[in-house]
Amino acid sequence: MSLTQYELEPVIVRDERIFEQPAEAAEAPQQPAATSEPIPPSKARSAALMSTLACVSFLNTFNSGTLTVALPSIADQLQLPENLLLWPASVYALGLSCTLLLMGAIADVVGNRPVFLVGSVLYTACTLAVSLAETGAQLIVFRALQGIAMSLCMPTSVSIITSTFPSGKMRNVAFAAFGGGSPLGFATGLVLGGVFVQVSGWRTAFYMATGINAVITVLAWYTLPKTTPVENMRHHFIHGFDWVGVVAANLCLAIMSYIFAQITGSGSTMKKPYNIVLLAVAALLIPFFIFWVGRQERLGRPAIISNSIWKNREFTTVCITVFLVWSWFNAFGYWTTLFFQITQGLNALDAALRFLPMVTAGVLTNIVAGMVMDKVSAGNLVLIGGVLSAISPLLFAIQGPEWTYWAAGFPAMCLSVVSIDLLFNVSNLVITSSFPSKDQALAGGIFNTVTQLGNSVGPAITAMIASSVTHSKMGDEGVSEKSATLEGYRSAFWTCFGLAVVSVAISAVGMRKAGKVGMKKD
Repeated sequence: MSLTQYELEPVIVRDERIFEQPAEAAEAPQQPAATSEPIPPSKARSAALMSTLACVSFLNTFNSGTLTVALPSIADQLQLPENLLLWPASVYALGLSCTLLLMGAIADVVGNRPVFLVGSVLYTACTLAVSLAETGAQLIVFRALQGIAMSLCMPTSVSIITSTFPSGKMRNVAFAAFGGGSPLGFATGLVLGGVFVQVSGWRTAFYMATGINAVITVLAWYTLPKTTPVENMRHHFIHGFDWVGVVAANLCLAIMSYIFAQITGSGSTMKKPYNIVLLAVAALLIPFFIFWVGRQERLGRPAIISNSIWKNREFTTVCITVFLVWSWFNAFGYWTTLFFQITQGLNALDAALRFLPMVTAGVLTNIVAGMVMDKVSAGNLVLIGGVLSAISPLLFAIQGPEWTYWAAGFPAMCLSVVSIDLLFNVSNLVITSSFPSKDQALAGGIFNTVTQLGNSVGPAITAMIASSVTHSKMGDEGVSEKSATLEGYRSAFWTCFGLAVVSVAISAVGMRKAGKVGMKKD
């Protein structure tokens, strides 16, 4: 009963106990606020849970790092055609991006724990299947299934953090630990992948990842907090779920991811009739989705993503910045690997070892982020990280093949992850705070969808530009194939630099009034 109700009710004073009622009434409206923040678990349980979620983030990128450096060896052993060379990496992003929103929405109904555990078990099985693949077709299928399995884990991880740790220092540290797993996993996958390719074969890395994933599944069983599904789940799925919006969004994302994967392999594939038709379908699905969720919102019906949420300037700015940063960073890693191996003639192991500074820089950045997010405004953090990381593609764009690693490669590796790690922590806090507590897995799905879309777009755009420049230079008199290829690489790095500068400009304007997103709520 609220204070207003106490004041409106007629009261007959019979004894002094009546004077205790206003105090009780004043406490009533405060109860929801007291229960809005989760009660933090013990230190030991918190550390175990953070470690579990960090390991999932680690494995998500570990396999991608391994595949990046081992792809030539894999293609040779499995007889993978040149036109499908990039598909083992592309279909993972395809499977992940086109199911994230759906799995996030389902997790908000069923509960985070069961969805996460199912995803972890499936990811373990799919990783083992990848290591046992005998043909290129099998490898591509298993990698796609890996992506779908991971889509059950990534959005639920975000939701578990927000529902388990109260806002403030503890939640900041949890997101920092979760974010730190990503660059650490990718760099470790590159290094170990290079070692295993030279020593025992690429399958060893995936065997190891299978074992780690199995351990993480067992650890998750004991550490993940229990969740209660919504009441009348069947009714909620039928009447409280935006199926049309989910299908439209996922279909559009699937088509776009497929097209970008095709473009990354060869820009000429867009001339094929079926790709033109698919692109037209994806283009039509975008206005349809906007119309549909707007209609759902006007009628007071469930909408997978409300149009009104884009009026939140910080939310919109963060989504655009995340898309741009993940675009250039993923492309930067792809072209850096080619620069080391093709232009400078390094073997897979030597090239992989040059990514090691990313590990140290990524871990340190996430430690700093966990410590300062409640003290420094989000806008300043994103701006500082963006400016520092933009130096990385610039260094590779201007360096020559004869430059030493310490002159450009080392500082570029150290600075490249600063922006993506700071932005990971800030954006997760901004996006999850824009959604109610019941939709936190969906919020995690939106964040990961934006990142995966960026991962697909960046390599596709830079591949088209690099290919065009290389072919153009090949027509010039006196230009060798090696010089033309180098010019193509440089054009890709300049494109990455341009995307980094645009992301800095957008964040500087859109987040100039953003506060300290990591502060504890009263």
